[in-house]
Amino acid sequence: MLSLSLDVAISQLNQHLKNLPGQLAQERMAGRVVASPSTIPSNAKLSAVMILLFKKDLVWHYCLIKRAENKGAHSGQFAFPGGSVDESDASLIHTAIRETKEEIGVPIKEEQIIGALTPLYIPVSNYLVHPFLAYCDAPSQYELQIEEVAFVKELELAHLLNPLNKTKTSIHLRDAPHTQIDVPAYKISDTEVIWGATAMILAEFEVILSRTKEQII
Repeated sequence: MLSLSLDVAISQLNQHLKNLPGQLAQERMAGRVVASPSTIPSNAKLSAVMILLFKKDLVWHYCLIKRAENKGAHSGQFAFPGGSVDESDASLIHTAIRETKEEIGVPIKEEQIIGALTPLYIPVSNYLVHPFLAYCDAPSQYELQIEEVAFVKELELAHLLNPLNKTKTSIHLRDAPHTQIDVPAYKISDTEVIWGATAMILAEFEVILSRTKEQII
């Protein structure tokens, strides 16, 4: 049985997920290295990611993965656990659940899903990403899919609402490696930032959190 405080928090989040801030919120942290098309391509690949919420030392947290260094479009970036839809997945929710278990070893049941955020198209990799929000007990350990995940980073939810954690970071253009652009980012540390699609998803979640901070933060 959930505690009353957890019940209230989840109820509040669920209600606000029915009236999403949407693209306007996402665009506040937009940092694209490839321009976004006016319409989503019909051949866009479907994927799903999971924002995991849990209490640790009585404080609400969420976690990110640091992607392993490889030749992929999002190599080495901070991201949410998630990935492409598999033929065996019954739904996008099941994709997010399966990928979370595969990438970081955290099992999630469908009843732990709080709701969905606004889908986001990523031009550089041609993925249409569907973000889901879920709660779980604080993980005692993570079992990493080492081919995909370098490590897991846990952050307090209050981190998102602190304006001092907003910054700019320089990104080299993929097709012009000697050219760089400054993009908005969330600062984790002096050497770690969250940018790109993950920052855009977080930007919408930040607005939702700001509406529910009495129950969550």
